[in-house]
Amino acid sequence: MSEPQQDVVLEARNVSKRYGGNLALNDVTFRVRCGSVNVLIGENGAGKSTLMRLLAGAEQPSSGEIFKGGQQLEMRSPRDATAAGIAIVHQELSVLGNLDVAENVFAGRELVRSSILVDRTAQETSAAAALKELGKPIAVRGLAGDLSLGNRQVVELARSLAHGADVLILDEPTSALSAAEATSLFHVIADLKARGVAIVYISHRLHELLYLGDYFTVMRDGRIVGEGVRGSVDRQWIVERMSGRALVHEERPTRILNTQPMLEVSGVSIKIAGQSTSSGVNLTVGTGEIVGIYGLLGSGRTELLETLAGLRKMESGTVTLASQKVSLRSVAESIAAGITLAPEDRQRDGLVPALSIRENMSLASLEEFAPGGWLRGSAESARVRELAIQMHLAAHDLELPVTTLSGGNQQKVVLARCLMRRPKVLLLDEPTRGVDVGAKAEIYRTLHTLAAKGLSILFATSEIEEARLLADRIVVMAQGRFTAEFANADATDEALFAAASPTMEAA
Repeated sequence: MSEPQQDVVLEARNVSKRYGGNLALNDVTFRVRCGSVNVLIGENGAGKSTLMRLLAGAEQPSSGEIFKGGQQLEMRSPRDATAAGIAIVHQELSVLGNLDVAENVFAGRELVRSSILVDRTAQETSAAAALKELGKPIAVRGLAGDLSLGNRQVVELARSLAHGADVLILDEPTSALSAAEATSLFHVIADLKARGVAIVYISHRLHELLYLGDYFTVMRDGRIVGEGVRGSVDRQWIVERMSGRALVHEERPTRILNTQPMLEVSGVSIKIAGQSTSSGVNLTVGTGEIVGIYGLLGSGRTELLETLAGLRKMESGTVTLASQKVSLRSVAESIAAGITLAPEDRQRDGLVPALSIRENMSLASLEEFAPGGWLRGSAESARVRELAIQMHLAAHDLELPVTTLSGGNQQKVVLARCLMRRPKVLLLDEPTRGVDVGAKAEIYRTLHTLAAKGLSILFATSEIEEARLLADRIVVMAQGRFTAEFANADATDEALFAAASPTMEAA
């Protein structure tokens, strides 16, 4: 792709990055243009995160240079990147819930007077001005922990603007946002573009990329394999360059479903934002059936799964598993009964970053490998390798820290840990959040294979496409109750969204 270079504000030129013998980036040249959304696309492990760490000053390239406004940068830390006007908002937000909004905006870079005293008035004034620029006049003295997820993200954006950033890197910014919050973010991005801010936008949601993007760069195996501009790029162009293969439309495998119920939920009342639902939830999942719960943020889908997993107190109702009534007063009781949960937030709730891949996979099943209290390492390692193969885990050494894996492979580790318990029912909350197209397809195929062998699966999702690709049957949840149920063949986007939209009557 050959375009004029005068609008290039940031450039990584011929950069490579090695970690020991692993070449994570190979002679990459990436240009960021001002007043534009510069989309960076690639499967997990393609090198996107490594490149962003270089641009954000968190790491240094093994070779190559980084230029800003035509001047070469020597960045040794994120502070150097911030001083150069480069800011990054990570997928896992770093808002400090115990501080107020103004304190979050200036955390670590406080404004002072008399050299030692924090100038709260100046901080509040500057924070309010940044929030006003974003069209979000949030109270600067309110606790950040009380804000919605969407507004916490706005605080992160305000932090970047308050420190003079003119290059803003957004990593999976809508992965945990509701549809309304995502739309609001898109308006903010349009305003930032109009002011000349350069946006680097990373997401696995292709419809977002095509809606927002002005310039497109595709990475694969640590290299740039495609560049394009708005109008010349479509979904097929992206997927073929990401994967190196022609686009193949995945179809759900046809299975003969077992009508024998495995999980029966009767009159179960859950709490949403501290309030109990007025009517109980009733649900049945058959043996080997995949049931999807589609709902928007705040619908109660996560709360229901966490109740079945023993994380939340069941206010009322009964749960029957394989025709036996079970008590789910704790996570241990749920696991013992045969119910395991892969949580929505794998970083916070699913993984132990300090442990290896092997240790994370076997963590919930150690008693199986330790009869008499002595751990049989060979049995543990054999079972871990078996599941790694089953999950198509891309890891050449299972003793490496789990943090060395891409997001999609980390999700496979969480799923493998659940499967190691040999559950009767597998609960999945947003099973492919932050996972690329290729890894999604692999996870879907694995889950369909497991269901064909008799595993019952209940998952919750905020993505209509995921519900239709994965579920045999879809129930829709809004405001703590089921509002509709569809066989997969009868589910349409319009019907699912209409059933998931809150109503004044239900409120």
